[in-house]
Amino acid sequence: MMYPELDYLPESEDPTITIETERLVAKVIDNNGLRRPDARTYFGGPVFGAFTHHFGYHGIRTLYDKTERRNVVAPFLAILNWQHVAMDGIELDPVDDRAAYGIPRGWPLALRRFDDEVSLRLDPLPRSQFAYRLAIGPAADAAGDALDFSVRFLFSKRPEGRTPKFSSSWACYLAGWDSVAMHYVRKRPDGSHEWTTIGERPDMVIGEPVGYRHDQTPYRSEDVALPLAYIRIGGRAFIVMFSDAAMSPFLVNSGGHLFCSPVQNPALDFSWEVEDYPLGESLGFVGRLIYAPFTDEDEIMRRYDEFRTSNERDL
Repeated sequence: MMYPELDYLPESEDPTITIETERLVAKVIDNNGLRRPDARTYFGGPVFGAFTHHFGYHGIRTLYDKTERRNVVAPFLAILNWQHVAMDGIELDPVDDRAAYGIPRGWPLALRRFDDEVSLRLDPLPRSQFAYRLAIGPAADAAGDALDFSVRFLFSKRPEGRTPKFSSSWACYLAGWDSVAMHYVRKRPDGSHEWTTIGERPDMVIGEPVGYRHDQTPYRSEDVALPLAYIRIGGRAFIVMFSDAAMSPFLVNSGGHLFCSPVQNPALDFSWEVEDYPLGESLGFVGRLIYAPFTDEDEIMRRYDEFRTSNERDL
């Protein structure tokens, strides 16, 4: 099936909305894909790719520092991309046939701007009957290198005869070139905590399309002490942090890598779940994305403490 609200649009009809901070530019798109303006031919011959953005990869499709002007989102993909949903005892609604590798990627999300904030919203569908809203905007109390976001769900249906359970995950597909490792804070047996690292590069030549074989490995975080993680991209860091201490970051070392993509593609993902959810009550969490020069992990902890202070009501 295909939702009439979704399509592969020509670039001239790109629905993208741009957010700017002092240092960053972020471009947010819905589940529509984008077609090349010259999709039939390329320099007189067949084109190797008819699209410039994948159908279903909503979220931030472009993120760059204004002085660097390098998109840290993997080509064709997105960050804060809602990729998975499960509801025990409730049948989910159909997924658009053009979407791949994820249920919400095939649902009709509405894209809106409200002042400095951009939102992606799903109105309740007939079977699952819950509403979803992702809102993204500049972090007012940060140094111009951060975006705040919030995720909210509103449930209108519970399964019969069992305790309801809902789970979701989001992907951040990054265009890295020298490392795929994810760093997070892990609990020690004595109750203290320390930074630890997971993830190794796949055995492949990055950017070699001939004989390409997709190879990816998921790495799960264990004994998470604090809800934050980062990936190094050259001399900078892509950092994500959350208000909910139960958030679980994890890594896929090659994410949505394509044969024609010249970049390594680590995916920093995170998951969230809730049991026995109430009806008619907004549930969710807030988070912050930072893309900034990497100093050290003490500086990342300082930024996390700053975020915690500004969101104590959600902790």
